[in-house]
Amino acid sequence: MNWKTILSISAVCVCIFGNTRAQEEMQAVTDPVKVFEAGYLQVVGHSEDGQTRYRALRAAQVVAQRDLLEVIQGLSLYGATSVKDGMLQSDEIKTSVEGFLRGALKCGETYDEARGSADVCMRLNIRGRGGLYDIILPLMKDETLQPEKRPAYKPPVPGFVPQVMGSQPSGEKGAEAAGTVAQVEPGVSGSAEIASKPEVKAPSELTNPYDGLIVDTRDYPFRPALVNRVLTDKEEVIFEPSKIQSNVLVERGCGGFTTDDGKARALLESWGSKHPMIVKCMDVRKLTDAKISQDDAAAVFVNDQKSNILAQARVVFILK
Repeated sequence: MNWKTILSISAVCVCIFGNTRAQEEMQAVTDPVKVFEAGYLQVVGHSEDGQTRYRALRAAQVVAQRDLLEVIQGLSLYGATSVKDGMLQSDEIKTSVEGFLRGALKCGETYDEARGSADVCMRLNIRGRGGLYDIILPLMKDETLQPEKRPAYKPPVPGFVPQVMGSQPSGEKGAEAAGTVAQVEPGVSGSAEIASKPEVKAPSELTNPYDGLIVDTRDYPFRPALVNRVLTDKEEVIFEPSKIQSNVLVERGCGGFTTDDGKARALLESWGSKHPMIVKCMDVRKLTDAKISQDDAAAVFVNDQKSNILAQARVVFILK
């Protein structure tokens, strides 16, 4: 095999690899679960056939921008309220979203000379500086735009630590500190069993506090939104945007979303959580508020006093 043949084969391989990679990168990400899990939404606009390269690419970009607007408008702000509803209710939100769309990034383009058509991929980030959380969620601190107000949760007994469905703390001291805890087999839904009557410990006595929260909503029709909350069964608020530090709110929103136990733990670990608790959702309110029991709420409250779970938004919802 001479050097010309080798170069030809190499060029073909590079071309095939490059096209495959481009096709993988130019995939639409519009399903709400995937959008919130990936942290961005992405569309691919396609032009009509029979156009010059310039016209086809321009037409495809216009289609992509239109599709981006449709996807954004369809995302939930909270409950049954969509971004589109928010834009109709608030000129601030409408102006912010329109400005946000102008920041869409082109993530790829192709032109088919034979057909005279083009595809253009465009992406908008949900999280991070300039992302949708950065644009919209600060507006949600305005009481006129927030979901209906609910009372903040307060534990019935100061320092109470209930049974928690989560991984067992290491060592006897950890078990005493967190109360009686059931074992959970990673990756198996519903494997936790509620343990016996818990002990009462003050936050100052916790030696191995939980530093993250996994809310398992797989038994209910829960969906990710720009504003997801955790409530008690009495609809008291445990977790909402107002409890999150501003810089964390921009980077993480109201926590993370995944459909897998292992990915939930891995995501929390990337945020600095080594020892998360797992609680089972016992009901859902307006599709975006997850309700948990009073006992689990007390556990979240007490451990949060030690490890700042809520302000750091170290919360992950496991979805169906």
